[in-house]
Amino acid sequence: MPLATAYIALGSNLGDRLGQMQTALDRLTQQSVVVQQISPVYENRAVGMGVADPFLNATAAIKTSLAPLALLDLCLDVEGQLGRRRSRQWAPRTIDLDIIAYAELELSTDRLRLPHPRIEERDFVLHPLRDIAPDLTIRGRRVADLAAELPMDALTRCGFSLHAPRV
Repeated sequence: MPLATAYIALGSNLGDRLGQMQTALDRLTQQSVVVQQISPVYENRAVGMGVADPFLNATAAIKTSLAPLALLDLCLDVEGQLGRRRSRQWAPRTIDLDIIAYAELELSTDRLRLPHPRIEERDFVLHPLRDIAPDLTIRGRRVADLAAELPMDALTRCGFSLHAPRV
């Protein structure tokens, strides 16, 4: 299979948030993924969780030979390795890896919808994604335009950074 460009959102609000995000990138790279670019890291409120520690969020552009569902399985496996337990929706988490887009593919299965179905509502995904892929088109609209319409309510660049793992 030829290499496809995909975009992954990373988030963490438990433990060593930045370290877990970096470890997730490192582990993805060990499995048919090459990290091309990483956004700055942002900090934001924990959406829908009541009182919870804030999240660190970033996005990464990757190249992969994995098909979309195989990439999803890899993301879920890495989440499990880093202690992610799916106890309930909107729960704090050590790591969250979401596939935002995969090439120009539109996909809707019971396991995965691409582009991500709620990206237009998520400042913590759109603003980091705009930093690395402003011209990426999601459902006919540029990411830069979508981000411009979504205020950064409680989202701030925090000065932390992640690095692309060496292959």
